[in-house]
Amino acid sequence: MAGPYRVDWQERAACAGEDMGLWFSKNAARAVKTCGRCPVRPECLYDALQYETPGAPRHGVRGGLTGRERNRLPPLPPAASDAIATLRELLEATDDEDHTPDEGTDQPMSGTPTDEAPTAPEDSEKLPVGKILKWGDEHPDPEVQDQAARVRAGFLGLRKRYAADQELTAITTEAEQLEQRLAELRARKEALAPAKKPKGKRTPVEYPAAEVRAWAKDNGIACAPLGRVPKPVVDAWKKATGQGGDSADA
Repeated sequence: MAGPYRVDWQERAACAGEDMGLWFSKNAARAVKTCGRCPVRPECLYDALQYETPGAPRHGVRGGLTGRERNRLPPLPPAASDAIATLRELLEATDDEDHTPDEGTDQPMSGTPTDEAPTAPEDSEKLPVGKILKWGDEHPDPEVQDQAARVRAGFLGLRKRYAADQELTAITTEAEQLEQRLAELRARKEALAPAKKPKGKRTPVEYPAAEVRAWAKDNGIACAPLGRVPKPVVDAWKKATGQGGDSADA
């Protein structure tokens, strides 16, 4: 139920523009039905819990829950975002309940005759979890109420773990697919790359390099101390020493 002031989530509330008196009427069935299709139920419920005094009577319907139902909510995380997320999961967990307002709702008086034939008791093993939890929440025995609260909290924990496991499985599957795709791309890249030419071996020289350099130095001919001796120097050495023939370039 959106209050007199409006914030972003209240602009999106299903009750925007409605008569707020319905949310405090003795028969709040219409209010609960409106809340059931509201996209901001958790925000509305969190807002109510922030401004209501713990332990004090709570009135009206907020987030689709009556005051008595809000009193039975478990403790919430301190951070607003975490608390709203927890409330969203709690509301989703009870979506399959046959939710009927538990305060101020017209109910048939005990012993009032009806034309309907008595129905057989439901098989407890076939009852929806949400319906059993609702029965436990409304039971007059505090021990049953506490047990329902513990089961609801455990169920919420299982929902979180299930969602985490599902996400982890999806991430693992996606990672395996990416690794397989990467291996395929690497193989394709290797197939498309040109073959590398083997490095050729250097042809051995046909002259005594040290001797040629010494001769060049003695005769004032420039010759680098390292690498192959230039062909003109080798030819000059051969001619001067009578070696004859040609030699390869450096």
